[in-house]
Amino acid sequence: MSALIRRMQFIGISATLLGFALASFTTAGCGRRTGTEEHAEEPAHEESGQGGPNHDEHEDGSAAVELTPAAIQNAGIQVGVVGPAVIRLGVDSPGEVHLSAERVLEVRPRFAGVVRESRKHVGDVVQEGEVVAVVQSNESLSDYDITASMSGTVIARRVVSGQAVDHESVLLTVADLSTVWVEFAIYAQYAGKIRSGMSAAVTVQNRPDLRASAIVRYVGPLLEQDTRVSSGRLELNNSRREWQPGMFVTVRVVLETARVPVAVPDEAVIRMADGPAAFRAEGHRFELQSVRIGRSDGLMTEIVEGLASGDSVAVTGAFVLKSELGKGEVEHEH
Repeated sequence: MSALIRRMQFIGISATLLGFALASFTTAGCGRRTGTEEHAEEPAHEESGQGGPNHDEHEDGSAAVELTPAAIQNAGIQVGVVGPAVIRLGVDSPGEVHLSAERVLEVRPRFAGVVRESRKHVGDVVQEGEVVAVVQSNESLSDYDITASMSGTVIARRVVSGQAVDHESVLLTVADLSTVWVEFAIYAQYAGKIRSGMSAAVTVQNRPDLRASAIVRYVGPLLEQDTRVSSGRLELNNSRREWQPGMFVTVRVVLETARVPVAVPDEAVIRMADGPAAFRAEGHRFELQSVRIGRSDGLMTEIVEGLASGDSVAVTGAFVLKSELGKGEVEHEH
């Protein structure tokens, strides 16, 4: 019996040792992977150049974007040649479009009487010599015609049929809208610098696409007592009826004209973290080029350093290229 007990104890100890050995082997196996497993769990690398723009960086740190012809066209990117330009330096002033006081007619009756007929309404076009109203005279009790002495558009009508009028009554107001005035402010620091005959550019404050060139026709001789501001006046051709009286505008009066050897359109210059830059174009490839800028008139910007006359740059769509470059940097970081 004692022998049997000792044999059973030996078998139990052996089974325990075998369990420990198996556990150790299993634990060690979980701690390492075979070469096949390691290869299977490695993330797949995407092939470059399949769809979308390519982004690259030179050894000198310059960055570039390459697009397909279709992508360039869809993005509205246009390329132009860097070269000399005339930069017009000036001062900006707020202004407003007004009717030309020299082209406004107030139609009045010659004799007192009663309006028998008023033939025109606000917005109607009137030709010079056209009958616009008929009035019955109080003296002769006969009707007589009221004609317009100027062609234009009716902008106000103040009487109706049956209304009594005299020679001071305004029946209609007619304005020739083919020409308008722009009145603008001249601040004290520019008094004496802005003179009649100077060139100016006019843009609508909420419509930058609407612009016109003009000549300063009048400069007020005095500064207002309270505001210390004088006024100037431009005359604009309005044959297309784009300039409506009451529009708020910005007037840039040219004080100085300078010809510079290297300049680009304002749209070609973008702001980067380390300063202004432009995209030099080489075929379908656009390389970011840092530049040092000089004078600007809002249309053209002088390039002091970074580009040379004859270089090709993206003159429109530079912000699209900047966005694509930013996408490439994010992809590179990841």
